[in-house]
Amino acid sequence: MNKTIKTIFVSLSIIFGLIGIISFFAIIFNSSYHFNETKIIDPELASKFGDFFGGFVGTIFSILSIFLLIYTILRQNRDTQKSALEANFFRMIDYHNQNVNQLKIPHLDVTRKAEISDGRRAFVQFKIQINRLFDIVREINEEKKYELTEQQIADIVYVVFYYGIDGSWISFIEDKLLVYSPIHRELAKEIQDKINLNPNLRYGRTNQTNLSTYFRNMYNAIKLVDSSKFLNEIEKKDLMKIYRAQLSNPELYVLFFNVLSRFGRKWKENDYITKYKLLKNIPNGYCDGYIPNEHFPMEYEDEEY
Repeated sequence: MNKTIKTIFVSLSIIFGLIGIISFFAIIFNSSYHFNETKIIDPELASKFGDFFGGFVGTIFSILSIFLLIYTILRQNRDTQKSALEANFFRMIDYHNQNVNQLKIPHLDVTRKAEISDGRRAFVQFKIQINRLFDIVREINEEKKYELTEQQIADIVYVVFYYGIDGSWISFIEDKLLVYSPIHRELAKEIQDKINLNPNLRYGRTNQTNLSTYFRNMYNAIKLVDSSKFLNEIEKKDLMKIYRAQLSNPELYVLFFNVLSRFGRKWKENDYITKYKLLKNIPNGYCDGYIPNEHFPMEYEDEEY
């Protein structure tokens, strides 16, 4: 329930409750309402007193009971909405785990095609691919003297990792790298040529099919909690701790570069990473030279040790 509405109902209940109590005792102990001059109860005065008492004090308590009834109904509605939201959130966590468990990723080395990484082990393959792409893009940046920043390199690597750069897909990547014009076409071709030097290693394969639903579900689950009017900040952070506990270190690695790249614009605009400490458990020195705390300041688990 909205804090303002709750405060209003509580305040009104207290005010009418005090008025009713004060009026009750003021009338009860005022003998002029039910005694005559001989201090003997006058039936007529007592009858009038009863009518007055029931009409005045009784009305006040009736109003109070209405306020309490409305408050109870609103509170029950809030609890119902809160329970429904939490149920939806936990369903999204279940979907997250189902999505991860259904992953089946072939080895990056085609000579080991019989090796399949399933479940969370698939993110180890994702991590290796991103790591190799960093080596390739950094090497090109040095050789061609493009003077790309580390932020730009991370964006380029993740775009190639996410969409892939195999075969005829090169024109699509050129378009995605248009922000680095006029070097975008040359850069895309250089990356593809470097990858093709090792035809047995599929560093240019696409991963969007597996990761699009993964990150979409994660973002929507966080947004569901963050935008809720039925949860306070402590309750929101407690739910996010539960979600954070689902993420393995390789998942945190991929999440870090996802939000560091162009794909993380909405994440950063809403401050989801820092606000809910989603990267808190990522190990120090785990991100290929990038320091998460420089991009998303928070207290990381390694710092607590």
